[in-house]
Amino acid sequence: MEQLELPVRQPARRRGHAIPCDIEERLADLKAALQGRGWLTAKQLRLRGFDERELRDIVEFDATGAVLSFPGSPGYKLFDEATLPEIERAIALKNQARGMLRRWVRYQRRRHAPTREASASEAQRIIRKWR
Repeated sequence: MEQLELPVRQPARRRGHAIPCDIEERLADLKAALQGRGWLTAKQLRLRGFDERELRDIVEFDATGAVLSFPGSPGYKLFDEATLPEIERAIALKNQARGMLRRWVRYQRRRHAPTREASASEAQRIIRKWR
């Protein structure tokens, strides 16, 4: 019996991260699931065939920003259906990034100078670059 050779699709890459192979198709599915329904939670979307990791990947790798979601949001919503105040609350992403950057600076300082604590002023200098 002859064994078939199936092509293996390598995931595309963006900024060093593997992009799920079917991202465009799943984004279209997510947009259809959200259309006209306001905010839907990950639990509600799980009933429509999405898992939490997949939802995060879709939102992360969607270059168009079609789906709105951020720390503290009620779930997922189409950007085009969101109100201006809802969109403005996405500032939580910037605040989260600042906090993560501060933590990264602390780790780098400890890595390069194990006996010294991270300098708060140096962390603030780096954070200012991200504003």
